[in-house]
Amino acid sequence: MTRERRQRGAERGRGFQEAINQTNKAYEQLGRACITRKAIPGKYVVPRDFRRQGLAVPSTAALAHLKTGDTMPAASLRETLATAPEGSARAFVPESRGEPDYGGVLAPTGRGIFYDAKTTKRDLLDFDNLHPHQVTFLERMATCGAVAGFLVEFAAHQAVFFLPIQVVTHLHRARRRKSIPYHFCAEHLVPVHSGCGFVIYDYIEAIERQEHRHGMDYGRLVLP
Repeated sequence: MTRERRQRGAERGRGFQEAINQTNKAYEQLGRACITRKAIPGKYVVPRDFRRQGLAVPSTAALAHLKTGDTMPAASLRETLATAPEGSARAFVPESRGEPDYGGVLAPTGRGIFYDAKTTKRDLLDFDNLHPHQVTFLERMATCGAVAGFLVEFAAHQAVFFLPIQVVTHLHRARRRKSIPYHFCAEHLVPVHSGCGFVIYDYIEAIERQEHRHGMDYGRLVLP
């Protein structure tokens, strides 16, 4: 993938994630949930033949303001690294890749919720865009009763759906699909609409309606 394509993808994803972040702030203010975006722990390393000068801090303007002990959201970090100048002497090595970007609890039950945000301009979501370590983590959380999956934006249709991990697993393993098309989500899932006030994407309401229709484990959903 070229640098230009990475940058365009990062810009689209950033707008979607900013809307999710605003929604999550509103959810907490309304007492509906407490959901935060995860920061990736890790460290910066330099090549063996590069002369180390002070701390191994990245030499990009976007990260220049960070202090020791600061964290950066996963999406922001990936965007910064993707758009960094070629030949940067320092590289970030993540120490944990198992968790998706978002996680928290739903009120008033305290039920866990974990998901990753995905945006695509195509009429389908490629399984190659769903990282295996995240899929495994989400499957583990769903087994314990948590809400787990992917919040997907189909930008060309201006549509958002919460794609449960149970459906992802079934389509990928049982049907040997390479992607999940938009029309499947539109036919079988509940679209995410805007909510009141600053709730830009009321995905909790869509999840509740989906689970009421198909069951918490999506056992009543008849898949093609």
